[in-house]
Amino acid sequence: MSTGSEKISWPAAVKINIRAIRLLASKNKSLFPCAVLKALADTASSYTALFIMGRLIGELAGERRAEALTFWSLAAILSAAAFGIAGGLLYHAYESRNALFWITMERIEEEKFLTMDYCDVEDQRIRDLYDQIQQNAGWSGWGFAKISWNFENFVRHFFMLAGAVGLSAGLFLSRVPKESKLVFLNHPLTVFAFFASMILIALIAPRQEAKSSEKYASLADSARLGNRLFGHFGYLRPDADSMAEYRMYPQAKIAGYYAFKERTFFVGGIFDRQNKSGLVFRRMFKVLGEKTLLGAIYLFVCLKAYAGAFGIGEVAQYVGAVSKLILSLMGFLTTANNLRINAGFVEKIFDFLDLPNRMYQGSLTTEKRRDRKYNVEFRNVSFRYPNTERWALKNVSVRFEVGNKLAVVGENGSGKSTFIKLLCRLYDPQEGEILLNGVDIKKYRYEEYMAIFSVVFQDFWLMAHRLGQNVAGSCDVDEERAVKCLEDAGFKERLQELPDGLDTWLYKDFDEDGIQISGGERQKIAIARALYKDAPFIILDEPTASLDPVAEAEIYRKFDEISGDRTAIYISHRLSSCRFCKQILVFEDGGIVQRGSHEELLAARGKYRELWEAQAKYYEKARQYEKDKKYL
Repeated sequence: MSTGSEKISWPAAVKINIRAIRLLASKNKSLFPCAVLKALADTASSYTALFIMGRLIGELAGERRAEALTFWSLAAILSAAAFGIAGGLLYHAYESRNALFWITMERIEEEKFLTMDYCDVEDQRIRDLYDQIQQNAGWSGWGFAKISWNFENFVRHFFMLAGAVGLSAGLFLSRVPKESKLVFLNHPLTVFAFFASMILIALIAPRQEAKSSEKYASLADSARLGNRLFGHFGYLRPDADSMAEYRMYPQAKIAGYYAFKERTFFVGGIFDRQNKSGLVFRRMFKVLGEKTLLGAIYLFVCLKAYAGAFGIGEVAQYVGAVSKLILSLMGFLTTANNLRINAGFVEKIFDFLDLPNRMYQGSLTTEKRRDRKYNVEFRNVSFRYPNTERWALKNVSVRFEVGNKLAVVGENGSGKSTFIKLLCRLYDPQEGEILLNGVDIKKYRYEEYMAIFSVVFQDFWLMAHRLGQNVAGSCDVDEERAVKCLEDAGFKERLQELPDGLDTWLYKDFDEDGIQISGGERQKIAIARALYKDAPFIILDEPTASLDPVAEAEIYRKFDEISGDRTAIYISHRLSSCRFCKQILVFEDGGIVQRGSHEELLAARGKYRELWEAQAKYYEKARQYEKDKKYL
């Protein structure tokens, strides 16, 4: 797997860049054609103006014919107007498409995340790889961003180089008269020496620039670390949520340490030392080479003109053309080197995009049952998370009928959430099988199987969008259905208080009139979203863990009333919330140690009774507190 900063060979760099351009062009089809047309128009405008200027100067220095001066003046005006209009239109077309470029890059990465196996989404190594890609793009645009910039420069320098060759050809084809003392300028060795010196300087200067870029790219790991530290500690102060802790504890010292101790981007840091060590010298050498080369061009052109090889008008043309020839060659080589250096970072992106999906997608259609009667069976299921040796579940066998209320309880780390992730096929077990109506769930079409579940996870997320869109999980909202789901979830009174109803924005990220909602209200909206999907399986995976036991029990009681004929699965480490369930599964150390109703499990001396007795005193205190509040 590429680290993103090592040197890539030229053949490999060409393949990587071509692949990247094809991928980006497939998402933003007209960006690269617009870049080519824009570069072509800029080149044609520049060289047309240079050619006409040479003709005008030649006429003014020669016969000064009125008709010739009028013709070339009109040609200058009309060409400037035509290229100005065309250039403006192409510039607008290019920039409007280039403005979408960052969205294009994000879309490619987001589509990968949405289609890759969920187990890979949670894999820390893959998360680290993706974070590195984001940080490379953030600190210097490495990756896809430089593909766009370098492509435009590459095409522009290519056209400029081709145009310069055409306009400067006459410089070397024009002959100095034989009677001139400067006839040696016609000699092939003179022309070769002039060309050799130009090419030598044109090659050395970009090479110095490439060394600087390579050194700059080699600091990627330090830059990523500096950006990561600054991205966390640099925004502690303006973060309202952390302000209380920031003032109560000495976090200012921590932030100051990480922001400035490493001094990645500050005076004395690695980039400062890099600039002082060789970058300044290389840039001075590059500028000195360019100026020396321009001086040699002026000398060669003026000597040939003085010797009578061509007139004063051609001097302006050839000086401009040869200067552009060399500068374009230098720019072309510099851009090519940048593309090669950037290829290492693009390769890292493809390491991410090329991650294979290992989960079998299946081909069977999930049975659509109006009665919602689905039988689920875990048969000797064992599972451990990637890159770990510990079994999260071991030899779990259980069968339950859909339409019943099932509670899954146990201490933290006992395997409850893993059990649900396997049921929803976010993961596949390493051993055993899970059956739906007697068929291994791997054989069903993945998207269709996922559609039969509505889940409210413990760390569920509500977007800073309109209330109705959050409930529907879509921009298209069935308002009557959304209102019904919110009312069923216990949000009726709060909804009636909102002047904009379902169009009310949650939070203030995008609307200053957006509302802030409490933890309990968040739970109700999340439950309403699960009801809106109207799936036969509905699962609460400890979404109320942050609430007190009384509030949690109230939400679960309400949910039991509205779940109807769906199979409802409740996951909790608090046992009082699950007393109404017909069946309770007790998990411990990745296995089911008890199974039965609340009364049955209390009667048996086991893990459930142990947990119940440990928690009962807190439930009693909570109930007594609620009673006392009524008399205050």
